[in-house]
Amino acid sequence: MAALLLGALWVGAARGAEVYGVSARDLGLYLGSNLLASWRVAEARQWVDRLAAERPDDPQVRALEARVLFFEGRYAEARDLLEEVGAEGPFRDLVETTWARTRSMRARAGGGFRVFWDDPKDEILVDPALEGLARAREAVAERLGFDPAGEEVRVEIYPTAAAFTDVSTLTRKEVETSGTIGLCKFNRIMITSPRATLWGYRWRDTLCHEYVHLAVYRLSRGQAPIWVHEGVAKYLEGAWRGEAGEVGPAGRALLARRMREGTLISLEEMSPSVAKLPSAEDTALAFAEVGTMMAFLVQQRGPDALQRLVEGIGDGLGDREALAAVWGGPFDAFDRAWREWVEAQGFSEDPVEVLGLHLADRGGEGEEPSDAPDPQARDYLRLGDLLRGKGRMAAAAVEYEKAYASAPRAPGVASRHVLGLLTRGRFDEAVSVADQALRLYPDLAVLWYRKALALWELDRPGEALDALDEVLEINPFHLPTRRLRAQVLDRLGRPDAARAEAEVVALLEGGPAEPRPHGRVTRRSTRPLRGRD
Repeated sequence: MAALLLGALWVGAARGAEVYGVSARDLGLYLGSNLLASWRVAEARQWVDRLAAERPDDPQVRALEARVLFFEGRYAEARDLLEEVGAEGPFRDLVETTWARTRSMRARAGGGFRVFWDDPKDEILVDPALEGLARAREAVAERLGFDPAGEEVRVEIYPTAAAFTDVSTLTRKEVETSGTIGLCKFNRIMITSPRATLWGYRWRDTLCHEYVHLAVYRLSRGQAPIWVHEGVAKYLEGAWRGEAGEVGPAGRALLARRMREGTLISLEEMSPSVAKLPSAEDTALAFAEVGTMMAFLVQQRGPDALQRLVEGIGDGLGDREALAAVWGGPFDAFDRAWREWVEAQGFSEDPVEVLGLHLADRGGEGEEPSDAPDPQARDYLRLGDLLRGKGRMAAAAVEYEKAYASAPRAPGVASRHVLGLLTRGRFDEAVSVADQALRLYPDLAVLWYRKALALWELDRPGEALDALDEVLEINPFHLPTRRLRAQVLDRLGRPDAARAEAEVVALLEGGPAEPRPHGRVTRRSTRPLRGRD
């Protein structure tokens, strides 16, 4: 009877693989470890509870229970248990560090998620995070057939890059080089607060991206390789807002150029993590490759193609075998068809700068890139910045316009030219230039903000609000956006929302919640626009 029971459990834990050379005493530990390795934490808990009842003083059982506690997010209990058994080594260090970094966190739950945060200012992220994650859960359930019913997914927001790297097992260099700002690991989602970066990032897309990783891990029983993980996550990261399969302008341009050059990133090079690729360009290219692979597969084989791919891997197929099964032919045939499809898209090779990740604690640029690829534009830009720093904004605007004429595709040049146009009262032109730049750099928050300023001056408050909302998706801590948004909401007849926005401003400033007028920029204005305007 015991043998039959263990056999049945093993089929569930490791897809029916046979076990040789493992004693009956050790088999229980082996099965519990495999359940945990597949992030089947609830089942691992049941198994370790049974083992603990049978062998309460066995140090190996207690060590396994400590691992289960860690995966359950019960860090203090895991730490205490490891201390009791005298455990040493990397896992003990990780538990200790995670406990130290999370011990003062608060939490709020909703929609099947529990979000933890530490810094009081990061509380403004919690409700939008829960809203986005709830939508992500619905979208992933529809597209991948995954819904962890009855389970709360743990989400942790870390206030600094140092805190994030401590608990993620990534190095700071890997985070900065690859732009890895979020992670799904140890059965939980972790992100760095946008407040820890100079320019912000699309943090709710990142939350959805990491939730997709959780789904892929569970459905594949921990067997999906990195390229499948990242491909599916990239394809679905915008699904919470009704957009799937998006690849940004930089990714499209890189894919077109590197495919022509024959320098694509191989699927093998993406392992063990895209965070370990040597440059931000390589990381962006890798995401563009696997994201378009999944978009092509869905287009050709239907909306359930990704679910069939991931579940095939979970059923024991290799990644290429599983894809071949969905495609209906060998992997090489799929690869050739995907390359032909990419070429047929006509992606432009015109260079689009990979903005990358800029951590706030390292200094450097303000809220926009400070350089330009063209030497002449660079000279104009530097002179304009010098004049701007001295309060001579009208003269700076002239230099920014010259820089834009030389390098209109450079993000820092375009954003400064928009600023100059605002200063000179050329609001329609400012909107037009901002729109052109946003087609290339939709994730640069300052462009959305300056577009909103121009729309506000043109008495188009509804469109201004839309642009301000885009800023908050990237940098919800941008105070000028919050202040202007309160005014726009009031103008649109939404006083309750305006007061709520004023309360957010007060929280971020640490002062009383009083509306603060936002200086409007007009042709008659004598106030020069400076760095934060």
